[in-house]
Amino acid sequence: MTLLKRLITACLIISICILTVSCVFVPIDPEKGNSKGNVISSGEKAIDLAVYLGDYLESAILPEIQERRTDLSNLISAAASGWETSGETYGVRKGGIGAKYNFIVHDTATVLEVNTESRAGFITIECEGLKTDYSIAIMIGPVLRGTAIRDSLVCVDFNQFVNQMDFAGLANELNKIGNENVLQNVDFETLSGKTIEFTGSFTQPEGNEIQIMPFFMEVK
Repeated sequence: MTLLKRLITACLIISICILTVSCVFVPIDPEKGNSKGNVISSGEKAIDLAVYLGDYLESAILPEIQERRTDLSNLISAAASGWETSGETYGVRKGGIGAKYNFIVHDTATVLEVNTESRAGFITIECEGLKTDYSIAIMIGPVLRGTAIRDSLVCVDFNQFVNQMDFAGLANELNKIGNENVLQNVDFETLSGKTIEFTGSFTQPEGNEIQIMPFFMEVK
């Protein structure tokens, strides 16, 4: 074999190895002919989650939020016996044993304080008739942290995604959609002291503060 042929052969072998390592193999659903199944999947490359969620919100996410949300007051009262017990009934745990539960909640409350000075703005609320040591805050942005909305949904699971980037992007997009819903209905400058109705998600608290990422909010 000439030197040129050896070089060409070597290059081909290297190229095949690189392609093999870099490829993502996605199982095909034999009934649907793709890897998406009934849930969100990024396929083999990143997708525009905002566009994709345009349809998925209506078909899966919104129905689940409406069906599974529980009154925050009732949940906090039930959690007096432990968040683990309440989580088994009302929550969703992702990540296996030891991971925290996430909850979808709904309630009516009075706004005690509006903090827009922080980039991670929030309002503190008080639910009528609820006696608790927990401080309850609803996040209003513009900086939106956390994955509670995504992780409180049964219809969304990490195993349905090809990569971590898309899964993280979904959490950010859901936070963004929720925040836009809130901004359409609420004027934070005049919100203090008013009664609101809200729906949102939060992760099982470690201390005495519950931080809710809202998906809907309106002034009563």
